[in-house]
Amino acid sequence: MNNAIKAIFRAFALGAFLLGASAFAVDRAEIEAIVGRLSKELKSDSALPGFSVAVLKKGEHEPVTMAFGTARVENDVPMTPASVFKVGSLTKVYTATLIHKLIEDGRLDYTTTIDRFYPEFPNGSHITVRHLLTHTSGIMEMLRLEAVATNPTKCWAPDELIAMAGAQPPFFAPGTNQMYCNTGYLILARIVEKVTGQTYEEQLRAVVFGKLDMKSLQPGTDTAVVARMVGGYTSSPAVQLWMPMMASIAIAKGTGNLLGTPCDIVKLANLGEVLKNNVFDTLPLAPLVLDDGKPTQYVADNGGWSTVQSELDGCTLFIFGDPKITVLGKLGSFPGFGTVYFYDRQTSFAVAISVNNERKITDAMRLGARILEALRAAVPPPETLP
Repeated sequence: MNNAIKAIFRAFALGAFLLGASAFAVDRAEIEAIVGRLSKELKSDSALPGFSVAVLKKGEHEPVTMAFGTARVENDVPMTPASVFKVGSLTKVYTATLIHKLIEDGRLDYTTTIDRFYPEFPNGSHITVRHLLTHTSGIMEMLRLEAVATNPTKCWAPDELIAMAGAQPPFFAPGTNQMYCNTGYLILARIVEKVTGQTYEEQLRAVVFGKLDMKSLQPGTDTAVVARMVGGYTSSPAVQLWMPMMASIAIAKGTGNLLGTPCDIVKLANLGEVLKNNVFDTLPLAPLVLDDGKPTQYVADNGGWSTVQSELDGCTLFIFGDPKITVLGKLGSFPGFGTVYFYDRQTSFAVAISVNNERKITDAMRLGARILEALRAAVPPPETLP
């Protein structure tokens, strides 16, 4: 075969590939139609001032964004895709990413024990980085500390909190059980600082935010004035809407202190551009297995419906019954706010949804699952393609 014929063949093959790919692509208008149709129920909820939705397919960089309702009730400010939310525990995905990157760079290991960084921490020689990532350390939950629970607006120093938690009896031996632990991620954030010699915030900007073009993402403080900041609310059957209790966001370093927009959060779909081993693409779609070989999972009551969940290595497994879909992702809540991030490995689509009523996060979960289910229907799985 001469060079001219080879060139023609390559051009034909490329054209056929692109034609086949485009035939099964979902264009932006179709995604907007899916989001708009499935958001009607949430739009009609009088107890939810507003919400913002972003959808992105891995490998693409311009999310489809839509926003509904009101960002600030007091001043009748409309919600837009640029509206900024407190994203709560979504922060943990970013902290885990920094740890994974240090491990890939050979500066840390999953089996590294925390006594390397905190020599006086009780049982620190048996608690590993992996235990912290998977909530299997048994360390006392910092938000349960009496001094913290009775003074939620105080911004405790990170090492002070870590020492206070370490002074309490552990819930269980490391690796034998799983219990959600914010303290573990605070320790991970401090490990990042101790290994790199930079602040946690500097590492976030250098390793993740800049590379994934997450312009809105920023650590929250208790005093900063933030442009386009959404107002957060709560509600109950008796009272439709009110302001939630104030709490320090700065205390949640590495575990729940980030602010941002869904249109930036959803760019986690491209985490593979930061990590060689992107957990959203590589983790088993199954519950975490403990050191004794037993899987650990729990049934989350979402107010009349449930999901089976398990905390994995920096993210969460979600098994839905209706719609029937299994995804990886993370939930984040903070007084007044709720954020959902889901990634569907079957289609490589991700969805991020933020609401400004903390009690509506379960509705955002169901909306996110339904959007991904609809995208599955629009994009047949690879094995069905001709």
